[in-house]
Amino acid sequence: MSEKLREDLGAQLEKVAEVKEEKSGKPGAKSQPIDSVVKIVKGGKDPSGYEIVDVLAKGNEYAVYEIEHADINNRLRVFIDGFTDESERALTKRFSDVKQKYIEAKGLLYRSSNFGMMKNRVAHALATALISDKNNVAEEFDQLIASIREEAKEVVFNRASYMFPMIIGLVVSAGFALKFMGERANFTPIWQLIVVALGSSLGGGLAILSKTKNLRFEEYESKFHYFLFGLERVLLALVAGSIAFVLVKARFLFSDIAISSYWSLMAIIIVAGFSEMLVPSFLETMSTKKSQ
Repeated sequence: MSEKLREDLGAQLEKVAEVKEEKSGKPGAKSQPIDSVVKIVKGGKDPSGYEIVDVLAKGNEYAVYEIEHADINNRLRVFIDGFTDESERALTKRFSDVKQKYIEAKGLLYRSSNFGMMKNRVAHALATALISDKNNVAEEFDQLIASIREEAKEVVFNRASYMFPMIIGLVVSAGFALKFMGERANFTPIWQLIVVALGSSLGGGLAILSKTKNLRFEEYESKFHYFLFGLERVLLALVAGSIAFVLVKARFLFSDIAISSYWSLMAIIIVAGFSEMLVPSFLETMSTKKSQ
């Protein structure tokens, strides 16, 4: 190598070292995150002025973080600032190579019932792509996208399994109500039992539907678990409705409400089927009074 080339190479290396020292703040030391990346912290502001909710992945020249935003698709952000123009171009190119996959994965997060876990998987998949020189980094995003879609499908099936006993209860009780509609006029014992079954199913069904948004349908792998949970709630509604019917007929519960029609009786049974604590709390109160 000629003396001229050796001098030019030395000058370039010195320039790179100066840039690294300027941005890392520690001359000759191991590379540290540059100041702009260090400022990406939870509770701070990003370069666009958004509040940073969480930092999911961070390197010396990049950060993947979450901001406070109403749209779940816009909550994940990427910040890249290289030590040199060359390193920044390399990171930007790696990001461009997986950008479409990253956007697709991020766009599916709204389907996930476990947003916290999936957002971390998306962030770390992107971090792996930014620091890897391999050409197959997009495969990790493909696996992640397939996983999110499969999870969403499982959640739908688990939710359906949970609601299935309620649907069967409503269909069967409504079917009997239509079959014995002629008993309604005389308010016969058969019709009263149908009212109990239908009212309990309606109350329990409303309770099940109102709670589906709060349940985690990815917790158990077996759909049979959720079927049993739904069946348990339907049985609870039927038992509570039946006990409420007996208490009403005995004038212990809602004795001031007329029960000469099936409408008033059904309203009471619906409330008993919906509320998990109405009948148990009433029985507990009666038991306490009797023991005193």
